[in-house]
Amino acid sequence: MQRIDSGFAGAGTGGERQGQGRQATMTLKARLAWIVVLLMSALVLSYSLALYTTMGARAGAETESARPWLLALLPARMDGARDEADALRELVALVDGMSGIRHVRIELHAADGRLLARTPGHQGTLAAWLRGDGLAGEPMRKPVTLDGRPIAFFDVAPDGADEFSEMWADFLRSSLIVVVLSALAGLAIVDLTLRAFAPVERIRGALRRFGRGEQGTRLERFGSAEMEEIATAFNRMAGEIESAQAQRQALLRKLLDHEERTRRSVAQELHDDLSPYLVALQPLSHLLRERCARGTELQDVAEIARTLVSHQSTMLSKLRGILVGLRPPELETMGLRGAIEQLVAQRGSEAGGRARIELTIAGDWQSFGPVLDCNLYLMIQSCLSEALRQPSTRRVRLHVAHEHEAIEVLLQCDGECAPPDAGREAPEGIGVHERCMALGGRFDGPAPAQGGWQLRIHLPSGAPHHQGAIA
Repeated sequence: MQRIDSGFAGAGTGGERQGQGRQATMTLKARLAWIVVLLMSALVLSYSLALYTTMGARAGAETESARPWLLALLPARMDGARDEADALRELVALVDGMSGIRHVRIELHAADGRLLARTPGHQGTLAAWLRGDGLAGEPMRKPVTLDGRPIAFFDVAPDGADEFSEMWADFLRSSLIVVVLSALAGLAIVDLTLRAFAPVERIRGALRRFGRGEQGTRLERFGSAEMEEIATAFNRMAGEIESAQAQRQALLRKLLDHEERTRRSVAQELHDDLSPYLVALQPLSHLLRERCARGTELQDVAEIARTLVSHQSTMLSKLRGILVGLRPPELETMGLRGAIEQLVAQRGSEAGGRARIELTIAGDWQSFGPVLDCNLYLMIQSCLSEALRQPSTRRVRLHVAHEHEAIEVLLQCDGECAPPDAGREAPEGIGVHERCMALGGRFDGPAPAQGGWQLRIHLPSGAPHHQGAIA
């Protein structure tokens, strides 16, 4: 592995952008689960409120239905008693014997209002905060006579505490049963619904893989007719896109092949046919300039000769630049690895210390053929030029590796400009993305978390069409 630093970093790093994180969104399954939980909770709450709000009325109805029957059973006359005291004792004994009576509270009063006996009632069996609902109602009075004169009277008041306690216990049992059944029903509904949405997850996964560039992604058959129709449409669309991509890749490959042939042909013609004449004219032009400079009668021609020599030098310099642009000589003399190292050193020197380029090369390197060598060099050249074009660039990292018959290129830049081919067509012709696609590779540019931009190029190095050298 080799690492080359070109130039020095300037003071500070300006224009770094903060990466925007994706906002977490609730999935469809989570929304569905929450909807089921809320619906079941609303059902349980509604049922519980309905039971609770009607308990008082139902307990009162039960109590009121029992009170007329009890009043009818209480004695109204004590004609069989020997005297009033004996009659009152019998009445007290009667009330004491009714201590276990439910739904009502009985009080025995003498004719003058004195309390003689009463049933204990069931107030203690009910919680204090429920007694207001279970102990309401006015008492009903029934007088008792002896030989036609009143000696006592019964006050029968409603006492629904026991009935309310029973209803409260039933309410708790019913609510518990409803909660358990609702939970089981909710789990069953969620499970069945998630099973029904399982094809959606499969479609989602297929779309995600297809979006990552896995063109061979296909959906399997589904059990339902609707999902089967979606799967058929998706597979047909994926097949058509894959076919279109293959045709486009083949066309781009032909364009690259034709471009390389044209470059080599034009470079060879310029080098072999035009360059020798320009080189041969140069000493003649110098000789003409010297002869004109020595002859006084040719002074007016001397200036023309000097201009001719200058134009010839300029033409040779431009011709060398055109030849370098058509076919970088470093690829022929130094190989791809050496050409990349020299390119990085040259770009670092041109940056003048404003930006630093860090190059890391790993793996086993050799010639991959003229097409792949030239296009890989041109892609790296374009990316470096784009990275150094903006004044905000302070640091560029370039990692090139060849492992397992694949070439990986990773370029990271802290500048503010967008990566090459980021959603736009290359103005100069075939861009980095198109070259990568034509060579059967992948191109992506995920935004790094620390700001700036980066791009990644993956190219197969062992494909047969790469090894077809163009003569």
